[in-house]
Amino acid sequence: MKFLLLLFLLVSSHVFANTKLQSNYIISHNYVMLGDIVTNPKKNIKLFIIEKSRHTKRVKSKKLLEILRQSGYSKYSSEHAYVQFTQKSPINTAKIAFAVKEFFMSHYKNIGFSVINIQPRTYLLELPKHYTVQFQKKAYLKKKGTLYIKTEDNKKIFFNFNIKATLPVVITNKQLKRGDELSRLNCKKKSIILDKFHAMPLQIVPYRKYEARHRIKQGAILTKYDILGLELVKRGESVNVTTQDGTISISFQAKADQNGRLGDTIRVINMHGKRINAVVIGRNRAEIR
Repeated sequence: MKFLLLLFLLVSSHVFANTKLQSNYIISHNYVMLGDIVTNPKKNIKLFIIEKSRHTKRVKSKKLLEILRQSGYSKYSSEHAYVQFTQKSPINTAKIAFAVKEFFMSHYKNIGFSVINIQPRTYLLELPKHYTVQFQKKAYLKKKGTLYIKTEDNKKIFFNFNIKATLPVVITNKQLKRGDELSRLNCKKKSIILDKFHAMPLQIVPYRKYEARHRIKQGAILTKYDILGLELVKRGESVNVTTQDGTISISFQAKADQNGRLGDTIRVINMHGKRINAVVIGRNRAEIR
C-alpha cells in the first residue's frame, strides 16, 4: 500500500510539475497542434494555422498559456514574451551535421556526441548541390551557435546548430594561488556535458609544465588563460646547457642570468663569463639552437 501511494505521488508530481514553454518549437506541418507542446495530450487539438508564405507563427506567451489552461494544462509557465513555432524544412542536413562533428572534433579530443541538431534560419525547400560549411570565430566554445553554407556563387545561407556532447576537461581539486604548480594533488580530469566556455579548456593535466596564472577557486574548469608555463630556470641557478656540433652533442654547466619558462630564450653565463642565448627545455636544462 505504501509503495502504491509513493508511486502515485511520484507520477502526480511529474504530471503537475511547473513546465516551462520553449521559446521556439520546430514542427513538421503548417499548423500547430496541442501535441507539439504537450507530450501525449488526452485530446490533440489544432491550435494555430501557419500561413503558407511565412512558415512561422509567433504567439504571445500569455495567449498560449490561457489556451493551455482551458485545455486542462494550467501548470505551464514561460520566461519569454512570445513563443515561436517554426515549420521544419524538408531538407537533408546530414552533410552539415557531419561538418559540425568534424569541426568540434578538431578542437576537442575524445568528444562524444549524442545529438547534433541543424535548423536553417529561413524555410528551405532544398539545399544547393555544392557548398562549403563555414563557422563563426570561436563557435567551438559553445554547444549552440550559428553557421552558414557558402554556395559556388558566394551566396550565404545561415543555420542554427545545437549539439549535445560530453568531453574531458581539467578541474581543480582545491583552490590554487598564483604561481602554484599544477599537479595530481591539485587538479584532475573530469567528463562534462559541453555548455559554454569563455576560453579553450584544458583536456589533459599538464603535470610539471605549468603553474596558475592567478587565483583559481576549487572545482573550476581550467582554461588556457588560467595557466602559465612553469618557471623551470631561475636566475643564479646552475643550468645544464647542450648544443649540437654536427653529429657531436656537447654539454656544459652555466649560470642562468634570467628566469625562464618552457620554450623561453634566456641568457646564461658560461665558465669564461661569456653570455649566451639558450632555450629552456626542462628543469635547469637549456639548449643552444
